[in-house]
Amino acid sequence: MARTRSAWSGTEGYDYVGETRRLAFRDVIVGEHRLNRGTATVSVHDVERIAGDDATRAAWQGSILPTTLPGDAPVVHLGWPTHGPFVRGPQGVYFDAYLGVAQKVLDEHHPRFRRMLDALDEQGLLLRREIATDDYLAATEAEGVKTPRDLAALWAGALQARWARPGGWKAFFSSSGAEAIEAALKILCQRAYKRFVERFGIDVLRRVAAELGARDVPYFDGDPGLPGTPVFDDYPFQIVACEGAFHGRTLGALSATWSKRAHRLGYPRAWQVRHVPYNDAGDPVRDLVDTRGIEELLAEPGLLARVVREQGRIPKDLFAGFLAEPFQGEGGYLPGDPGFFARTKAVCEEHDAWLVVDEVQSVARTGRLLMTEHLGITPDIVATAKSMVIGITMAPGEVSAYCHDGWHSNTWGSGRVLDTNFAWTTLDTLMHHVEPAFEGRDYITNTELKGAYLAAGLDRLAEQYPQHVTGQRGLGLMRALLVKDRNRVVEEAWRHGLKLLGCGWSADVAPIRLLMLADTTTREVDELLRVLDVTFRGMK
Repeated sequence: MARTRSAWSGTEGYDYVGETRRLAFRDVIVGEHRLNRGTATVSVHDVERIAGDDATRAAWQGSILPTTLPGDAPVVHLGWPTHGPFVRGPQGVYFDAYLGVAQKVLDEHHPRFRRMLDALDEQGLLLRREIATDDYLAATEAEGVKTPRDLAALWAGALQARWARPGGWKAFFSSSGAEAIEAALKILCQRAYKRFVERFGIDVLRRVAAELGARDVPYFDGDPGLPGTPVFDDYPFQIVACEGAFHGRTLGALSATWSKRAHRLGYPRAWQVRHVPYNDAGDPVRDLVDTRGIEELLAEPGLLARVVREQGRIPKDLFAGFLAEPFQGEGGYLPGDPGFFARTKAVCEEHDAWLVVDEVQSVARTGRLLMTEHLGITPDIVATAKSMVIGITMAPGEVSAYCHDGWHSNTWGSGRVLDTNFAWTTLDTLMHHVEPAFEGRDYITNTELKGAYLAAGLDRLAEQYPQHVTGQRGLGLMRALLVKDRNRVVEEAWRHGLKLLGCGWSADVAPIRLLMLADTTTREVDELLRVLDVTFRGMK
Protein backbone atom coordinates (compact mmCIF):
# COMPACT_ATOMS: atom_id res chain seq x y z
CA MET A 1 0.00 0.00 0.00
CA ALA A 2 2.86 2.40 0.70
CA ARG A 3 3.87 2.43 -2.98
CA THR A 4 0.65 4.24 -3.90
CA ARG A 5 1.84 7.31 -2.01
CA SER A 6 3.56 8.80 -5.07
CA ALA A 7 0.19 9.26 -6.73
CA TRP A 8 -0.66 11.75 -4.00
CA SER A 9 2.35 14.03 -4.43
CA GLY A 10 1.14 17.60 -4.67
CA THR A 11 -2.55 16.75 -4.17
CA GLU A 12 -4.36 19.77 -2.70
CA GLY A 13 -1.10 21.63 -3.16
CA TYR A 14 0.63 19.49 -0.55
CA ASP A 15 3.76 17.41 -1.02
CA TYR A 16 2.91 14.21 0.83
CA VAL A 17 6.10 12.43 -0.21
CA GLY A 18 8.36 15.31 0.76
CA GLU A 19 6.84 15.43 4.23
CA THR A 20 8.94 12.47 5.35
CA ARG A 21 12.13 14.36 4.53
CA ARG A 22 10.97 17.33 6.60
CA LEU A 23 10.11 15.34 9.71
CA ALA A 24 12.48 14.48 12.51
CA PHE A 25 11.53 12.94 15.87
CA ARG A 26 13.56 12.17 18.94
CA ASP A 27 13.40 8.67 20.34
CA VAL A 28 11.04 8.11 23.24
CA ILE A 29 12.94 6.10 25.84
CA VAL A 30 11.35 4.25 28.75
CA GLY A 31 13.82 2.14 30.69
CA GLU A 32 15.74 0.13 28.12
CA HIS A 33 13.06 0.46 25.46
CA ARG A 34 13.09 2.94 22.57
CA LEU A 35 10.45 4.00 20.05
CA ASN A 36 10.41 6.60 17.28
CA ARG A 37 7.26 7.34 15.32
CA GLY A 38 9.38 8.51 12.39
CA THR A 39 10.89 5.05 11.90
CA ALA A 40 8.60 2.63 13.77
CA THR A 41 7.16 -0.31 11.85
CA VAL A 42 4.39 -2.52 13.14
CA SER A 43 5.77 -5.93 14.01
CA VAL A 44 4.37 -8.26 16.66
CA HIS A 45 4.63 -11.89 17.70
CA ASP A 46 2.53 -14.22 19.83
CA VAL A 47 0.02 -11.51 20.77
CA GLU A 48 -2.26 -14.15 22.29
CA ARG A 49 0.46 -15.78 24.40
CA ILE A 50 2.19 -12.93 26.23
CA ALA A 51 3.36 -14.15 29.63
CA GLY A 52 1.12 -12.93 32.41
CA ASP A 53 -1.68 -11.53 30.22
CA ASP A 54 -4.21 -14.19 31.19
CA ALA A 55 -3.38 -13.63 34.86
CA THR A 56 -3.81 -9.87 34.39
CA ARG A 57 -7.25 -10.37 32.88
CA ALA A 58 -8.29 -12.77 35.62
CA ALA A 59 -7.09 -10.44 38.40
CA TRP A 60 -8.88 -7.52 36.77
CA GLN A 61 -12.13 -9.43 36.50
CA GLY A 62 -11.79 -10.52 40.11
CA SER A 63 -11.45 -6.96 41.37
CA ILE A 64 -13.45 -4.69 39.06
CA LEU A 65 -17.14 -4.80 38.20
CA PRO A 66 -18.01 -5.67 34.59
CA THR A 67 -18.03 -2.77 32.11
CA THR A 68 -17.71 -2.98 28.33
CA LEU A 69 -14.36 -4.76 28.62
CA PRO A 70 -14.45 -8.17 26.87
CA GLY A 71 -12.62 -11.05 28.43
CA ASP A 72 -10.15 -11.38 25.54
CA ALA A 73 -9.35 -7.66 25.12
CA PRO A 74 -5.71 -6.65 24.61
CA VAL A 75 -3.57 -6.00 27.67
CA VAL A 76 -1.84 -2.61 27.49
CA HIS A 77 1.53 -2.86 29.22
CA LEU A 78 2.62 0.27 31.05
CA GLY A 79 6.33 0.96 31.40
CA TRP A 80 6.88 0.73 27.64
CA PRO A 81 7.16 3.69 25.24
CA THR A 82 4.42 5.08 23.03
CA HIS A 83 4.98 7.56 20.22
CA GLY A 84 2.20 8.85 18.01
CA PRO A 85 -0.05 5.87 17.22
CA PHE A 86 2.74 3.36 17.87
CA VAL A 87 3.00 1.38 21.10
CA ARG A 88 5.89 -0.86 22.09
CA GLY A 89 5.20 -3.77 24.39
CA PRO A 90 6.36 -7.32 25.09
CA GLN A 91 4.66 -8.43 21.88
CA GLY A 92 6.58 -5.93 19.72
CA VAL A 93 5.33 -2.68 18.17
CA TYR A 94 1.64 -2.29 17.45
CA PHE A 95 -0.58 0.46 16.02
CA ASP A 96 -3.41 1.98 18.07
CA ALA A 97 -6.28 2.89 15.73
CA TYR A 98 -8.88 3.78 18.33
CA LEU A 99 -6.83 6.05 20.58
CA GLY A 100 -8.46 5.24 23.88
CA VAL A 101 -11.87 5.60 22.18
CA ALA A 102 -11.09 9.14 20.97
CA GLN A 103 -9.30 10.29 24.13
CA LYS A 104 -6.07 11.09 22.30
CA VAL A 105 -5.88 13.80 19.65
CA LEU A 106 -2.20 14.83 19.75
CA ASP A 107 0.95 12.88 20.48
CA GLU A 108 1.50 13.00 24.23
CA HIS A 109 5.18 13.79 23.61
CA HIS A 110 4.43 17.02 21.76
CA PRO A 111 6.90 19.71 22.92
CA ARG A 112 4.08 21.95 24.09
CA PHE A 113 2.90 19.28 26.54
CA ARG A 114 6.44 18.88 27.80
CA ARG A 115 6.70 22.62 28.45
CA MET A 116 3.32 22.69 30.17
CA LEU A 117 4.31 19.87 32.52
CA ASP A 118 7.66 21.50 33.27
CA ALA A 119 5.96 24.80 34.17
CA LEU A 120 3.55 23.08 36.54
CA ASP A 121 6.30 21.00 38.10
CA GLU A 122 8.56 24.00 38.67
CA GLN A 123 5.78 25.76 40.57
CA GLY A 124 4.63 22.75 42.57
CA LEU A 125 1.29 22.52 40.77
CA LEU A 126 1.36 19.11 39.08
CA LEU A 127 -0.84 17.51 41.73
CA ARG A 128 -2.56 20.65 43.01
CA ARG A 129 -6.31 20.25 43.38
CA GLU A 130 -8.70 23.04 44.23
CA ILE A 131 -12.46 23.47 43.94
CA ALA A 132 -13.33 25.99 41.28
CA THR A 133 -17.00 25.98 42.26
CA ASP A 134 -16.27 27.38 45.74
CA ASP A 135 -13.10 29.41 45.14
CA TYR A 136 -11.84 31.74 42.42
CA LEU A 137 -8.46 30.62 41.06
CA ALA A 138 -5.79 33.11 39.98
CA ALA A 139 -2.30 32.53 38.57
CA THR A 140 -0.82 36.04 38.75
CA GLU A 141 2.39 34.69 40.31
CA ALA A 142 2.47 31.43 38.36
CA GLU A 143 3.97 32.27 34.99
CA GLY A 144 2.54 30.26 32.12
CA VAL A 145 -0.07 28.50 34.27
CA LYS A 146 -3.66 28.60 33.06
CA THR A 147 -6.81 28.82 35.17
CA PRO A 148 -10.36 27.68 34.39
CA ARG A 149 -11.13 31.22 33.26
CA ASP A 150 -8.32 31.00 30.68
CA LEU A 151 -9.70 27.73 29.35
CA ALA A 152 -13.22 29.15 29.21
CA ALA A 153 -11.96 32.23 27.36
CA LEU A 154 -10.09 30.12 24.79
CA TRP A 155 -13.16 28.04 24.07
CA ALA A 156 -15.44 31.09 24.06
CA GLY A 157 -13.22 32.80 21.52
CA ALA A 158 -13.24 29.74 19.27
CA LEU A 159 -17.04 29.52 19.33
CA GLN A 160 -17.60 33.27 19.00
CA ALA A 161 -15.45 33.27 15.86
CA ARG A 162 -17.66 30.56 14.39
CA TRP A 163 -21.09 31.38 15.82
CA ALA A 164 -21.19 34.86 17.33
CA ARG A 165 -23.66 35.47 20.15
CA PRO A 166 -24.49 38.95 21.51
CA GLY A 167 -23.41 37.95 25.01
CA GLY A 168 -20.59 35.67 23.93
CA TRP A 169 -20.18 32.14 25.27
CA LYS A 170 -19.65 30.78 28.77
CA ALA A 171 -18.38 27.44 30.06
CA PHE A 172 -19.36 24.85 32.60
CA PHE A 173 -16.62 22.34 33.43
CA SER A 174 -17.06 18.77 34.63
CA SER A 175 -15.21 15.46 34.54
CA SER A 176 -16.50 13.53 31.53
CA GLY A 177 -18.58 13.53 28.38
CA ALA A 178 -21.63 12.19 30.20
CA GLU A 179 -21.35 15.02 32.72
CA ALA A 180 -20.97 17.56 29.92
CA ILE A 181 -24.25 16.28 28.48
CA GLU A 182 -25.91 16.32 31.91
CA ALA A 183 -25.00 20.01 32.23
CA ALA A 184 -26.41 20.70 28.76
CA LEU A 185 -29.68 18.96 29.63
CA LYS A 186 -29.96 20.93 32.85
CA ILE A 187 -29.43 24.18 30.94
CA LEU A 188 -32.21 23.20 28.53
CA CYS A 189 -34.53 22.43 31.43
CA GLN A 190 -33.76 25.61 33.38
CA ARG A 191 -34.24 27.77 30.33
CA ALA A 192 -37.49 26.07 29.31
CA TYR A 193 -38.89 26.19 32.85
CA LYS A 194 -38.06 29.83 33.50
CA ARG A 195 -39.16 31.08 30.10
CA PHE A 196 -42.44 29.22 30.53
CA VAL A 197 -43.04 30.84 33.93
CA GLU A 198 -42.10 34.26 32.53
CA ARG A 199 -44.65 33.86 29.78
CA PHE A 200 -47.53 32.01 31.44
CA GLY A 201 -46.97 32.23 35.20
CA ILE A 202 -46.47 29.61 37.88
CA ASP A 203 -50.18 28.83 38.16
CA VAL A 204 -50.35 27.67 34.55
CA LEU A 205 -47.30 25.48 35.14
CA ARG A 206 -49.03 24.02 38.19
CA ARG A 207 -52.06 23.15 36.02
CA VAL A 208 -49.83 21.55 33.39
CA ALA A 209 -47.99 19.55 36.04
CA ALA A 210 -51.23 18.39 37.64
CA GLU A 211 -52.75 17.25 34.34
CA LEU A 212 -49.62 15.23 33.63
CA GLY A 213 -49.59 13.68 37.11
CA ALA A 214 -47.02 15.85 38.88
CA ARG A 215 -47.57 17.71 42.14
CA ASP A 216 -46.02 20.22 44.52
CA VAL A 217 -43.47 18.93 47.04
CA PRO A 218 -44.39 20.62 50.39
CA TYR A 219 -41.05 19.73 51.97
CA PHE A 220 -39.28 22.49 50.05
CA ASP A 221 -41.70 25.17 51.28
CA GLY A 222 -39.54 25.39 54.39
CA ASP A 223 -36.38 26.16 52.40
CA PRO A 224 -35.63 29.92 52.63
CA GLY A 225 -33.74 29.82 49.33
CA LEU A 226 -35.61 31.01 46.22
CA PRO A 227 -38.79 31.95 48.14
CA GLY A 228 -42.09 31.81 46.31
CA THR A 229 -40.96 29.16 43.82
CA PRO A 230 -42.75 25.84 44.39
CA VAL A 231 -40.94 22.64 43.55
CA PHE A 232 -42.78 19.92 41.62
CA ASP A 233 -41.92 16.24 41.76
CA ASP A 234 -41.66 16.27 37.96
CA TYR A 235 -41.52 18.84 35.19
CA PRO A 236 -43.20 18.56 31.79
CA PHE A 237 -40.45 19.83 29.48
CA GLN A 238 -39.23 17.45 26.80
CA ILE A 239 -36.34 17.08 24.42
CA VAL A 240 -35.84 15.19 21.18
CA ALA A 241 -32.81 12.98 20.52
CA CYS A 242 -31.89 10.49 17.80
CA GLU A 243 -32.05 6.77 17.32
CA GLY A 244 -28.55 5.34 17.43
CA ALA A 245 -27.41 8.09 19.79
CA PHE A 246 -24.88 7.65 22.54
CA HIS A 247 -24.66 10.52 25.03
CA GLY A 248 -23.39 8.74 28.14
CA ARG A 249 -24.41 6.23 30.79
CA THR A 250 -25.45 8.42 33.72
CA LEU A 251 -29.23 8.35 34.06
CA GLY A 252 -29.91 11.81 32.64
CA ALA A 253 -27.70 11.33 29.59
CA LEU A 254 -28.89 7.73 29.31
CA SER A 255 -32.43 8.96 28.74
CA ALA A 256 -31.20 10.38 25.44
CA THR A 257 -28.91 7.44 24.61
CA TRP A 258 -30.61 5.08 22.15
CA SER A 259 -27.84 2.94 20.73
CA LYS A 260 -27.72 -0.59 22.16
CA ARG A 261 -29.97 -2.79 24.28
CA ALA A 262 -27.28 -3.13 26.97
CA HIS A 263 -27.27 0.62 27.57
CA ARG A 264 -30.98 0.80 28.38
CA LEU A 265 -31.83 -2.55 29.93
CA GLY A 266 -33.24 -2.21 33.45
CA TYR A 267 -32.99 1.58 33.81
CA PRO A 268 -35.83 4.10 34.20
CA ARG A 269 -35.90 7.30 32.22
CA ALA A 270 -34.79 10.38 34.13
CA TRP A 271 -35.90 12.69 31.32
CA GLN A 272 -38.84 12.87 28.94
CA VAL A 273 -37.16 12.23 25.60
CA ARG A 274 -38.59 11.42 22.18
CA HIS A 275 -36.36 9.79 19.58
CA VAL A 276 -36.33 10.28 15.81
CA PRO A 277 -34.31 8.51 13.10
CA TYR A 278 -30.86 10.04 12.63
CA ASN A 279 -30.41 11.80 9.28
CA ASP A 280 -34.06 11.16 8.40
CA ALA A 281 -34.98 12.44 4.94
CA GLY A 282 -38.24 13.90 6.23
CA ASP A 283 -38.87 16.36 9.04
CA PRO A 284 -39.44 14.07 12.04
CA VAL A 285 -38.92 16.68 14.76
CA ARG A 286 -41.52 18.94 13.20
CA ASP A 287 -43.89 15.99 13.06
CA LEU A 288 -43.46 15.48 16.82
CA VAL A 289 -44.34 19.03 17.84
CA ASP A 290 -47.98 19.93 18.51
CA THR A 291 -48.25 23.58 17.48
CA ARG A 292 -51.26 24.44 19.65
CA GLY A 293 -50.58 26.78 22.54
CA ILE A 294 -50.62 25.54 26.11
CA GLU A 295 -53.80 27.48 26.98
CA GLU A 296 -55.66 25.74 24.15
CA LEU A 297 -54.44 22.34 25.30
CA LEU A 298 -55.53 23.08 28.87
CA ALA A 299 -58.95 24.37 27.83
CA GLU A 300 -60.28 20.86 27.18
CA PRO A 301 -59.94 18.54 30.20
CA GLY A 302 -57.59 15.65 29.48
CA LEU A 303 -56.45 16.98 26.08
CA LEU A 304 -52.90 17.79 27.18
CA ALA A 305 -52.43 14.33 28.70
CA ARG A 306 -53.75 12.66 25.53
CA VAL A 307 -51.37 14.67 23.33
CA VAL A 308 -48.36 13.84 25.47
CA ARG A 309 -49.09 10.27 26.55
CA GLU A 310 -51.30 8.73 23.90
CA GLN A 311 -50.12 10.58 20.82
CA GLY A 312 -46.50 10.83 21.96
CA ARG A 313 -46.23 14.44 20.82
CA ILE A 314 -44.60 17.48 22.40
CA PRO A 315 -46.65 20.66 22.92
CA LYS A 316 -44.64 23.52 21.45
CA ASP A 317 -44.55 25.39 24.77
CA LEU A 318 -43.01 22.33 26.46
CA PHE A 319 -40.36 21.68 23.79
CA ALA A 320 -37.01 22.38 25.48
CA GLY A 321 -34.61 21.36 22.76
CA PHE A 322 -32.95 18.86 20.45
CA LEU A 323 -29.79 16.88 21.28
CA ALA A 324 -27.66 15.05 18.73
CA GLU A 325 -24.16 14.05 17.77
CA PRO A 326 -23.13 15.85 14.58
CA PHE A 327 -21.05 12.73 13.91
CA GLN A 328 -22.77 9.75 15.49
CA GLY A 329 -20.13 7.69 17.29
CA GLU A 330 -21.20 4.50 19.04
CA GLY A 331 -24.17 4.29 16.68
CA GLY A 332 -21.84 3.44 13.80
CA TYR A 333 -19.60 6.41 12.90
CA LEU A 334 -22.19 8.22 10.82
CA PRO A 335 -21.59 11.83 9.75
CA GLY A 336 -24.61 14.06 10.18
CA ASP A 337 -26.61 15.13 7.14
CA PRO A 338 -26.69 18.93 6.71
CA GLY A 339 -30.27 18.84 5.43
CA PHE A 340 -31.53 16.91 8.45
CA PHE A 341 -29.82 19.27 10.86
CA ALA A 342 -30.99 22.36 8.98
CA ARG A 343 -34.61 21.21 9.08
CA THR A 344 -34.33 20.40 12.77
CA LYS A 345 -32.69 23.73 13.59
CA ALA A 346 -35.55 25.52 11.82
CA VAL A 347 -38.10 23.74 14.02
CA CYS A 348 -36.14 24.65 17.14
CA GLU A 349 -36.04 28.32 16.15
CA GLU A 350 -39.76 28.39 15.39
CA HIS A 351 -40.59 27.12 18.89
CA ASP A 352 -37.86 28.82 20.95
CA ALA A 353 -36.11 25.53 21.65
CA TRP A 354 -32.34 25.12 21.68
CA LEU A 355 -30.18 22.76 19.66
CA VAL A 356 -27.39 20.93 21.52
CA VAL A 357 -24.49 19.25 19.74
CA ASP A 358 -22.57 16.43 21.39
CA GLU A 359 -18.98 16.81 20.13
CA VAL A 360 -17.50 14.52 22.76
CA GLN A 361 -15.68 12.33 20.20
CA SER A 362 -15.34 14.67 17.24
CA VAL A 363 -13.22 17.69 18.23
CA ALA A 364 -10.39 18.32 15.73
CA ARG A 365 -10.89 15.09 13.81
CA THR A 366 -12.98 15.91 10.75
CA GLY A 367 -11.04 18.70 9.06
CA ARG A 368 -12.65 21.34 11.28
CA LEU A 369 -12.32 22.13 14.97
CA LEU A 370 -15.94 21.01 15.41
CA MET A 371 -17.91 18.61 13.25
CA THR A 372 -20.90 20.97 13.47
CA GLU A 373 -19.07 23.38 11.16
CA HIS A 374 -19.69 20.95 8.30
CA LEU A 375 -23.46 21.09 8.86
CA GLY A 376 -24.12 24.77 8.20
CA ILE A 377 -26.10 25.35 11.40
CA THR A 378 -25.58 27.42 14.54
CA PRO A 379 -25.69 25.33 17.73
CA ASP A 380 -26.99 26.76 20.98
CA ILE A 381 -24.98 24.51 23.29
CA VAL A 382 -21.78 22.58 22.57
CA ALA A 383 -20.67 19.69 24.79
CA THR A 384 -17.32 17.97 24.54
CA ALA A 385 -14.80 15.91 26.51
CA LYS A 386 -12.48 12.95 25.74
CA SER A 387 -9.61 14.60 23.80
CA MET A 388 -10.41 17.84 25.60
CA VAL A 389 -9.37 16.13 28.86
CA ILE A 390 -12.33 17.32 30.96
CA GLY A 391 -16.06 17.69 30.35
CA ILE A 392 -16.82 21.07 28.77
CA THR A 393 -20.29 22.50 28.20
CA MET A 394 -20.39 25.78 26.28
CA ALA A 395 -23.57 27.88 26.24
CA PRO A 396 -24.46 31.45 25.25
CA GLY A 397 -23.74 34.00 27.95
CA GLU A 398 -27.41 34.94 28.04
CA VAL A 399 -28.22 31.64 29.74
CA SER A 400 -26.67 32.95 32.96
CA ALA A 401 -29.96 34.74 33.58
CA TYR A 402 -31.66 31.35 33.90
CA CYS A 403 -29.02 29.70 36.12
CA HIS A 404 -29.88 30.39 39.74
CA ASP A 405 -27.25 29.79 42.42
CA GLY A 406 -26.99 26.05 42.89
CA TRP A 407 -28.61 25.07 39.58
CA HIS A 408 -25.56 22.86 39.04
CA SER A 409 -22.09 22.35 40.50
CA ASN A 410 -19.48 19.67 41.09
CA THR A 411 -16.25 18.98 42.92
CA TRP A 412 -13.81 18.17 40.15
CA GLY A 413 -14.79 20.37 37.23
CA SER A 414 -11.65 22.37 36.33
CA GLY A 415 -10.31 22.43 39.89
CA ARG A 416 -7.47 20.05 39.02
CA VAL A 417 -4.71 22.32 37.82
CA LEU A 418 -3.06 19.66 35.65
CA ASP A 419 -6.28 18.81 33.81
CA THR A 420 -7.11 22.46 33.17
CA ASN A 421 -3.66 23.15 31.75
CA PHE A 422 -3.67 19.93 29.72
CA ALA A 423 -7.03 20.93 28.22
CA TRP A 424 -5.91 24.51 27.49
CA THR A 425 -2.65 23.37 25.88
CA THR A 426 -4.45 20.79 23.74
CA LEU A 427 -6.98 23.26 22.36
CA ASP A 428 -4.46 26.06 21.87
CA THR A 429 -2.06 23.72 20.07
CA LEU A 430 -4.79 22.43 17.79
CA MET A 431 -5.93 25.92 16.85
CA HIS A 432 -2.71 27.93 16.76
CA HIS A 433 0.36 25.74 16.36
CA VAL A 434 1.71 25.62 12.82
CA GLU A 435 3.85 22.62 11.95
CA PRO A 436 6.86 23.34 9.71
CA ALA A 437 6.95 19.73 8.54
CA PHE A 438 3.38 20.15 7.28
CA GLU A 439 4.40 23.20 5.20
CA GLY A 440 3.23 25.58 7.92
CA ARG A 441 -0.27 24.15 8.21
CA ASP A 442 -2.09 23.77 11.52
CA TYR A 443 -3.17 20.42 12.86
CA ILE A 444 -6.84 20.85 12.05
CA THR A 445 -5.98 21.42 8.40
CA ASN A 446 -3.76 18.36 8.66
CA THR A 447 -6.76 16.20 9.59
CA GLU A 448 -8.41 17.26 6.35
CA LEU A 449 -5.35 16.56 4.20
CA LYS A 450 -4.46 13.24 5.80
CA GLY A 451 -8.12 12.30 5.95
CA ALA A 452 -8.38 12.56 2.17
CA TYR A 453 -5.23 10.47 1.85
CA LEU A 454 -6.60 7.86 4.25
CA ALA A 455 -9.97 7.74 2.49
CA ALA A 456 -8.31 7.06 -0.86
CA GLY A 457 -6.34 4.21 0.68
CA LEU A 458 -9.43 2.70 2.29
CA ASP A 459 -11.27 2.90 -1.03
CA ARG A 460 -8.44 0.95 -2.63
CA LEU A 461 -8.75 -1.72 0.05
CA ALA A 462 -12.46 -2.02 -0.70
CA GLU A 463 -11.66 -2.49 -4.39
CA GLN A 464 -8.91 -5.00 -3.67
CA TYR A 465 -10.75 -7.05 -1.03
CA PRO A 466 -14.49 -6.87 -1.81
CA GLN A 467 -14.99 -10.20 -0.03
CA HIS A 468 -14.03 -8.46 3.24
CA VAL A 469 -14.54 -4.69 2.81
CA THR A 470 -17.68 -3.05 1.45
CA GLY A 471 -16.69 0.59 1.87
CA GLN A 472 -15.78 3.40 4.22
CA ARG A 473 -17.36 6.61 5.47
CA GLY A 474 -16.46 9.59 7.58
CA LEU A 475 -14.62 12.88 7.41
CA GLY A 476 -11.01 13.77 8.04
CA LEU A 477 -9.31 11.28 10.34
CA MET A 478 -12.54 10.01 11.90
CA ARG A 479 -13.69 7.13 9.72
CA ALA A 480 -15.52 3.83 9.70
CA LEU A 481 -14.38 0.86 7.66
CA LEU A 482 -17.36 -1.31 6.72
CA VAL A 483 -16.43 -4.97 6.84
CA LYS A 484 -17.91 -8.44 6.71
CA ASP A 485 -17.38 -10.70 9.73
CA ARG A 486 -16.23 -7.81 11.91
CA ASN A 487 -15.15 -9.88 14.90
CA ARG A 488 -12.80 -11.93 12.77
CA VAL A 489 -11.34 -8.80 11.16
CA VAL A 490 -10.63 -7.29 14.58
CA GLU A 491 -9.01 -10.53 15.79
CA GLU A 492 -6.88 -10.95 12.67
CA ALA A 493 -5.80 -7.31 12.71
CA TRP A 494 -4.63 -7.65 16.31
CA ARG A 495 -2.57 -10.71 15.39
CA HIS A 496 -0.81 -8.47 12.89
CA GLY A 497 -0.34 -5.61 15.36
CA LEU A 498 -3.31 -3.36 14.66
CA LYS A 499 -5.64 -2.53 17.55
CA LEU A 500 -9.19 -1.96 16.28
CA LEU A 501 -12.60 -1.43 17.85
CA GLY A 502 -16.04 -1.79 16.32
CA CYS A 503 -19.02 0.52 16.68
CA GLY A 504 -22.70 0.18 15.88
CA TRP A 505 -24.67 -3.04 15.83
CA SER A 506 -23.13 -6.33 14.76
CA ALA A 507 -24.49 -7.41 11.39
CA ASP A 508 -23.39 -9.10 8.17
CA VAL A 509 -21.65 -5.82 7.37
CA ALA A 510 -20.58 -3.75 10.37
CA PRO A 511 -18.37 -0.71 10.99
CA ILE A 512 -14.94 -0.57 12.57
CA ARG A 513 -13.87 2.85 13.81
CA LEU A 514 -10.56 4.24 12.58
CA LEU A 515 -9.16 7.21 14.49
CA MET A 516 -5.85 8.94 13.93
CA LEU A 517 -4.13 11.82 15.70
CA ALA A 518 -4.44 15.38 14.45
CA ASP A 519 -0.65 15.45 13.99
CA THR A 520 -0.70 12.25 11.92
CA THR A 521 2.03 11.89 9.33
CA THR A 522 1.69 10.49 5.83
CA ARG A 523 3.97 7.65 6.81
CA GLU A 524 1.62 6.68 9.65
CA VAL A 525 -1.35 6.53 7.29
CA ASP A 526 0.73 4.31 5.01
CA GLU A 527 1.58 2.03 7.91
CA LEU A 528 -2.07 1.70 8.93
CA LEU A 529 -3.04 0.86 5.36
CA ARG A 530 -0.18 -1.62 5.08
CA VAL A 531 -1.25 -3.57 8.16
CA LEU A 532 -4.88 -3.57 7.01
CA ASP A 533 -3.69 -4.90 3.66
CA VAL A 534 -1.72 -7.67 5.37
CA THR A 535 -4.73 -8.50 7.52
CA PHE A 536 -7.17 -8.87 4.62
CA ARG A 537 -4.65 -10.66 2.43
CA GLY A 538 -4.22 -13.30 5.13
CA MET A 539 -7.96 -13.94 5.53
CA LYS A 540 -9.22 -16.82 3.42
